[in-house]
This record gives sequence, C-alpha cells and structure tokens, in this order.
Amino acid sequence: MADNWRMIDYSSEDPAMNLAIDEAVLRSVLENHGSNTLRLWQNPPAVVIGHFQNPKSAVSIADCEMLGIGIFRRVSGGGAVYHDYGNLNYSIIVRKPSLAVGVENVGRSYTFFCGGVVEGLGMLGVQARNNGGNIAVEGKKISGSAQHRLYDAILHHGTCMVNVDFSMLGRALRIQNPHAILVNLSEILESITMEKTKNAIRKGYEKTCGANLKKGSLTPNEMRTATSLNQTKYNNRDWNG
Repeated sequence: MADNWRMIDYSSEDPAMNLAIDEAVLRSVLENHGSNTLRLWQNPPAVVIGHFQNPKSAVSIADCEMLGIGIFRRVSGGGAVYHDYGNLNYSIIVRKPSLAVGVENVGRSYTFFCGGVVEGLGMLGVQARNNGGNIAVEGKKISGSAQHRLYDAILHHGTCMVNVDFSMLGRALRIQNPHAILVNLSEILESITMEKTKNAIRKGYEKTCGANLKKGSLTPNEMRTATSLNQTKYNNRDWNG
C-alpha cells in the first residue's frame, strides 16, 4: 500500500518567501508535524544562488539591477539559477527513515530524488538522463537540483525549464549562448503547458517514491514559520549579500 504524501501547489509572488516556505516545511516534517511533501511552485524573474556562493562572482549584478531581477540565497548548496514563470520548481521534503530506499549516500539520493522528474518526463515521451543532479535531454540541461539536510530530514529541490526566457537567463548568469547548453521542454513538446508538466512530475514521484500524493496546503504553523524566516533571513541583505 502506497504511503500518503502531501502535494502543495502554492507559490508566493515573493521569491524570498518561496525559499522560506521550503525551509518551513522542512522544519515541520523534521518535527513530525507534517507529512512527506512534494511542493510545486514558480517564481517571478529572480536569480537564486547557492548557500556558499558569492553573488559578485556567480551572477551579473549590474545586469540584474538593470533588468529588475532580485538575487536571493537559498539554504542548499550548488550553483546559481535563473527563475521566471516559465520555470517549474519542485521541492521534495522527506524524513529519511520513512523512505524504503537508503539515501544516506548523497550521490545515490540524487539519483533517487531526480528519478521523479526523469520518470515524469518519460511519461510525456521525453527521454531524460540524470547526471549528479543535472537532468539532460539530448545532451542539454533541462533541470538542476540541490539539497539541504537537517538531521533526519532532507530538502531536495530543483528546476524544470518549461519555457524560460533564455535571453534574460543569459544576461543574469553571464552565459553567452544558453541555447547551446540548455533546453526548454517547450522546444521538445510544442503543446506542453505548465499544468501538464506539473501533472507529469506528480505522477513521476508517485511512481518512484511509491507514494499517494494527496492535494494539501501549508499549515498555519508552517506559514507562521515561513513568514518569520522570510523577514529575518531570506529577505535580509546580510543573508543575500
């Protein structure tokens, strides 16, 4: 019998708040106040840098300021990514003991967690391959991911580029020719929509995780925690600088 997981399809218009929500759910799951969760969400145009990155070397601050693109730091490691409404973000928040597979090995855990996206894309007829958290289609990256571990809980979150503005991405991240290394799902499937992509990824995770994903929402406590984290951390210049 499949385990019941929660699926949250919720986005804030504030990129910092979206990052705060991920950490709030992680804390809730760790404390057994929330079930294992898949969250699907989108950001307005923004750059999200890894926990240990220096924004001055990771992105073009001048271009971001000119284009009105905010720069925000996430709690997980990895490199800088560009978000806009053409990008689907997914967040998997789980307690390690609840999984039927071992995820102590980081490399193995990336294979497991990225498997939901690979499986979902396969259901759309797109053959994708994971390589250390980066998912590629025909040699071009369509998805990247990162992790943060807090005691017995894991936050694994990543992107799936559906119809991202590569010209904005290239300027913000100082990539001269994004089309040479990146691909949008809409370039492969002309009729794809964000809703179809969400549905495919949901089904992909149900299969790979052996889970029954039931639509849910943030709890009042999770929202309070996220609001506090947003104010004290993710919207704080000291954290993002």
